[in-house]
Amino acid sequence: MRISALLLTILPLLAAAQRCGTESPGGNVKCVAAQCCSEYSWCGTTSAYCNSRCQKPFGGPSAPSSCRPSTTATTSPTTFPSTIPAIDVCGGSTGVTCSGVGPEGYFYRCCSTHGHCGPKNSLQSSIDYCGPGCQPGAGKCDPSTPLPSSLLRGPPPGAPEAGQGEQCGPIVGRKCGRGLCCSGSNFCGSTAPFCGTSNWCQRGWGVCWGSDAGP
Repeated sequence: MRISALLLTILPLLAAAQRCGTESPGGNVKCVAAQCCSEYSWCGTTSAYCNSRCQKPFGGPSAPSSCRPSTTATTSPTTFPSTIPAIDVCGGSTGVTCSGVGPEGYFYRCCSTHGHCGPKNSLQSSIDYCGPGCQPGAGKCDPSTPLPSSLLRGPPPGAPEAGQGEQCGPIVGRKCGRGLCCSGSNFCGSTAPFCGTSNWCQRGWGVCWGSDAGP
């Protein structure tokens, strides 16, 4: 009589139990809401199921936090173009927005009061583009954003070379070859607009003169 009564108690529980986890069909079945997946791959809500040995990835929603998958969202890092924008005018009636390029989108990210995207190189001050007069509807206005640490190290070893009139600098990761200078506008050349100090010649990414007069 006792055995029969015990079976009558256990059988409904077994019939209602759901397999889960590594021993379930397909090896990936999750429990329903509030249920834990035990170490033996059965779903339930008691301490026999919800304990330190439960199969956490297969617990149901609202199960104890120690027996359900983490819901922490993961985000992929934002990537930015590694090319020089063809047009740097922005804001006003142009409809152009400065979206940022290069490491961490640092360059060409702000639209200045005069309608130009910048800063264009590591030597220019962010204040000139992202400070007073910056157009918030056409880009960022964050003058306090620090220069990315990767830009403090200069060209990486083995950086490819760029030729006359080609793009150069940290945005594209190329340095000027054959005695050429990398201008503040990020193009290779050999005259004052490229090599002179007034146009932010980028030392390290090519040759730079000590003044605008010549080497």
